[in-house]
Amino acid sequence: MLIYILSRGANLYSTARIYRAALERRHNVRVLDHMECDLLVEGNRFLVVYNNEILLKPDVVIPRIGSSATIHGTAVVRHFQEMGVPVLNCAEGILNSRDKFRSLQKLAGNHIPVPASYFSNDLHHAEKIVKRTLGYPFILKVLEGTQGLGVHLVKNEIEAHELFNQFVNARTKVILQEFIEEFSGKDVRVFVVGTKVVAAMMRMAGEGEFRSNIHRGGKGVKIQLSEDEKEIAVRAVRVLGLQVAGVDILRSKKGALIIEVNSSPGLEGIEGVTEVKIAEEMIQFVEQNYSNENK
Repeated sequence: MLIYILSRGANLYSTARIYRAALERRHNVRVLDHMECDLLVEGNRFLVVYNNEILLKPDVVIPRIGSSATIHGTAVVRHFQEMGVPVLNCAEGILNSRDKFRSLQKLAGNHIPVPASYFSNDLHHAEKIVKRTLGYPFILKVLEGTQGLGVHLVKNEIEAHELFNQFVNARTKVILQEFIEEFSGKDVRVFVVGTKVVAAMMRMAGEGEFRSNIHRGGKGVKIQLSEDEKEIAVRAVRVLGLQVAGVDILRSKKGALIIEVNSSPGLEGIEGVTEVKIAEEMIQFVEQNYSNENK
């Protein structure tokens, strides 16, 4: 198979792992920087130009689109889709997951449990909503933040007032979310490929930190998921229109709650903790679903 991996860097851990896994299974594989892909519509033909080269039509595309490149990255993915190329995560699925509130809307609308959440264009009534519904402390998240960036634990009215003013003045969109005190500083990362949970770990925040992201000093431990956690993780990925994703779950008194679905989840932390070869799982999924032999 001819496989294109869309990524900003061939040496990034996750990209390199997927590349090697594909190469070891004797596929032709190429890493393309999606920000360098030029898109051409000529009549009813869709062409991708890369460094002045018109690319061959691949058998499948594996997108690794970061949040800073969402607009152009999804345009590239959509262009390949218009060419009739299977993509491991489609443009619409990436957009669904990238906008945190859109993601919550779709999940809740499909009866998948999520924390109580609030979004407003101007936060004019936010403090009243906090008092009435969320209470203190609560979580404030920038709408398109990643790896724990733009996430705040707001402890009182003074902090809330300052942050609301800051984000309104900067015209930054945020969501407010209930704080799950019983699972503070922890979350469960579930890695889903297709309809299969391939790995799971619990992430725990470092000392003095409430965010559990490994990029922010958290550590991970391998865990066993309940059947309910497996089921809602797989359903969440399907509802958002994805094939491969990292699903973040909180274990609350009310049961498992999904807080986020990541369409370009990192492999390094979870592969290291669980010793599962996730990149190989991804390539095997591609082979089973997109190779000419299996069509």
